[in-house]
Amino acid sequence: AGASRPAAPAVPGSAAPAHLDQTPGAELKGLGALGIVVEELGGEAASCGLTKSAIEAAAAKSLSAAGVKVLRTDEDSYLYIRVVTAVTTTGTCFSRYDATVYSYTAATMSYGSRPALVQVSLLNRGGMTASGAKGHGDSVVRALTQYVDQFGAQIRDANR
Repeated sequence: AGASRPAAPAVPGSAAPAHLDQTPGAELKGLGALGIVVEELGGEAASCGLTKSAIEAAAAKSLSAAGVKVLRTDEDSYLYIRVVTAVTTTGTCFSRYDATVYSYTAATMSYGSRPALVQVSLLNRGGMTASGAKGHGDSVVRALTQYVDQFGAQIRDANR
């Protein structure tokens, strides 16, 4: 029988100081506000019913409902949404979508000697869907909203 592998690499001893908070959700404690960045959609997205404004509005509504303040300025911590859409010759829309909560922090890498500014992915979900153009945009926004709802709940729970 094969040995099971951990889902993520173990924290090396050199990077795990004694005062490290390892409780679930510790990386989200104190996070109460996020900016929202939706990557520009490609030309085929519009023909499949996707708009940047609808995605931004749905994400903002979801975060607000979870008690996360939505900031309209550049922030160190932000929700980043990326949607890539392609249309087949038969008119079927395919979209790959990802939602990620990023933050920046100063960290000394295990191979470095001084702190550096690094981007950290705190939460990430992604998926793919295919359908006819009618209803495709709504389907993608619904799936992204479910992800953002989960992120909002995780942030809210970490800050209770």
